[in-house]
This record gives sequence, C-alpha cells and structure tokens, in this order.
Amino acid sequence: MSSNLAKNSILTLLANLSFSLTNWLLLVVIAKVYDAAFLGQFVLALSILSPVFLLSSLKLRTLIVVDVDTEYSIEQYLGTRLLLSSIGLILSILLGISFFNNVSFSLLLLIGVYKWCDSWCELFYAYYHRIGRFDTATFSQCGRSVLSMSVILIIALISDSAILMVSGWVATTVVFSIVDTVIFTNLRRRGESVSTNWISLLSVQYAVRTPLRILKKYYTLSISLVVGALFVYIPNFVIEKYSGIEAAGEFAAVSYFLIAGGLLIHSVSQASSPRLAVFAKQENWKGLITLTFKMCLIGAAIGVSGVIVALVAGKFFLELFYNPEIALLSEELTWVLVAAAIRYIYIFIGTAMNALKQFHTQTYIYAVGTLCVLVACLFWVPEYGSLGAAKAMVFATCMECILFGFFFWRNVKIKEKAHD
Repeated sequence: MSSNLAKNSILTLLANLSFSLTNWLLLVVIAKVYDAAFLGQFVLALSILSPVFLLSSLKLRTLIVVDVDTEYSIEQYLGTRLLLSSIGLILSILLGISFFNNVSFSLLLLIGVYKWCDSWCELFYAYYHRIGRFDTATFSQCGRSVLSMSVILIIALISDSAILMVSGWVATTVVFSIVDTVIFTNLRRRGESVSTNWISLLSVQYAVRTPLRILKKYYTLSISLVVGALFVYIPNFVIEKYSGIEAAGEFAAVSYFLIAGGLLIHSVSQASSPRLAVFAKQENWKGLITLTFKMCLIGAAIGVSGVIVALVAGKFFLELFYNPEIALLSEELTWVLVAAAIRYIYIFIGTAMNALKQFHTQTYIYAVGTLCVLVACLFWVPEYGSLGAAKAMVFATCMECILFGFFFWRNVKIKEKAHD
C-alpha cells in the first residue's frame, strides 16, 4: 500500500505541477510581454470568478473520492456540477460588470469559460482517482498543460494582443473538457460495463432535484472553500483599493508562489485522501494520525525550503521570472512564503478532517482565517502597502494552523472514546 501511495503521489504531483506551471507561465508572459494594467485586470478577474466557482463546486471532487459507499451515482455528481457551474458562470460575470468597471467584459467572459470547463474536467480527475487510475488523470492534465503552454508562448511571440493569448489558453481547456468527457465515457464502459446516460443529465431528477439535495447537504463545503480562497484574493482587492490595479497585479504575481506550492501539497493530499478515508471507515485512529503527521512533515519541509530560497535569492528570481518592478517585492515574497510554509502543514490536517467528514469545523476555521486577513489588510495595507498584505497572510495562517490542530485532535479523541 505504501508503494501505491508513493506512486500515486508522484503522478498527482506531476499533474498538479504541470497545471501550476501553466498558470504561472501565463502570469510571467503577461508581466514580461504585456503591461502591468492588463496583469492587474487579469488578477482581479480571477479574484472575482474563482470564489464564485468554488462556491458552486460543493467540493464534489473530494466527495467523489471519499464516497466509498456510493451514496450518489456519477451521473448525479455530473448533473450537479453542470447546473451549479452554469449558474456560477452567469453570476460571476454579472458580479464583475456590476462592481468592477476596470475589468473588461471580454476578459471576464473568457476566464469564466475557462473556469466552467476546468470544473467539468475536475470531476473526471476525481473519478480516475477513485478507481485508482491516477495515470489517466496525469496523462490528461499534463497533455492539457503542455498544449496550453505551447499556445501561450506561440501567441506571445507572434502577437501583441494579450486578449488573444488568453483566448488561446482558454481554447485548450475547452478542447480538453471534450477529450476528458470521451475518455471518461470509454473508461467507464470498459471498466464498469456501464454506459453513461448523458441525456439524463438534462432531466429534472439529475439537473434539479439531485443538485438541490446535494447542495442542501454539503453547502458548507462550498462555503469552506470560498472563505479559504478569499484568504488569497482579499489582499488583491484591498491593494487595488489603496494602491491601484497595477500594484494588485504585481502582488498577485508574487503571492502566486503560495498558490503554486499549495497545488503541490494538494497533490500529495489527494493521493492520501482515499487511504485516510479507509482508516476513518475502519476506525483505525492510530493509522489516521500517523499518516496525517507524516504528511504534515512533508508540508513543513517544502514550506521551509521555499522560505530559505526566498531569503537567499528572492530578488534575483523575481527579476528573472517577472521584471525589475516586481523584483522590488522580494521582502513581500519572503513573508508570503512564510505564510505558505504554515499553510502547507495544516492542509493535510484538513484532508484528514475530510476523511472524518468534519466539514463544518473547517468552514468555521477558514472563516476565522479570512476575517483575520481582511482585518489585518485593512489596518496594514494603507500604511505599509503590499508588505502589510503579506504580513497579514502570515498572521491569518498562524490562527488557522492553531485551530486546525486543536479541532482535529479533539475530534479524533472523541471518536476514540466513543469506539471504546
């Protein structure tokens, strides 16, 4: 089992690494080839759309993996995603054009389409993981990333249109949403001898009743995801308010290292999630705690390594990858990576709490963290600018880490006593 976990972790790590590299390359190209104003628009558009799509996601990717008793069919999950993602697309665009006049409608629409297709592919990756086909998920994600990076670089070389470059990035995701649909259909037919009834997704049962039932039961998961994501996006909004859209874009380019590292950590957590779910079902609390502790050590090691690199060569790498203006934020980079190191530890505790189905608790913890980063940003950004935002992130992650550790330990002890 340990060898399978290691193999699956490597495959998932490779897939998520390719995904994060694609998105990071997009920021690099915008910063180097295009202007700071477009970078700011792009960042604000993501900051608007991402929380809305997380709210509509219901964390179905996790539910599919931990649903070992098959409470809902795959068609029910797909129908739920189809409805809620479509609603999310409409709401996010309306929100953007209503409250953010400095972000173009075309950019909002493009990123909205990207988010819709990406959320569709996400369910297929979760299904591949549940049936142990990590190789299929990795092949699809890496293929999509390679094509996306190629398109981004080619358009950046031949065109001075940033919108055209973003359009190419979106188009590759649209193509792979179709490719993954075909792969999923064939894999399910061969592996389970079941033909997916796509027409049924438009029925009242799958398109309305089931989504509402799942929404009622698991809406707190979406709230947890949103408040957790706002931790990253709130600093962008506050900086835009006090320092301008260009400053928001530059800080987002720096803080993306926290997001990219988080994707790597999540790749390991996704690979360990099925095993943690089995431990929880078997009430093997010692195994659950031991695996969680080992994963936390991995997160800490990755986080500390990032901080050391930032201290030694942060300014050099920022100028190398972005531009001299963003390189001036090297101190902000160090503080952001300190926050990342703390967050990488408790991400695994959250994965273990998912296995225990302690979803409500995580919502409250992330709400506290989001409130902390908001209040700290409002106090520190007007005086210290983006450095204040970076320090606010460290303060908030410290609070979240303490709360995650406390509630996880308490929940396990309660279950141990109930078992005895």
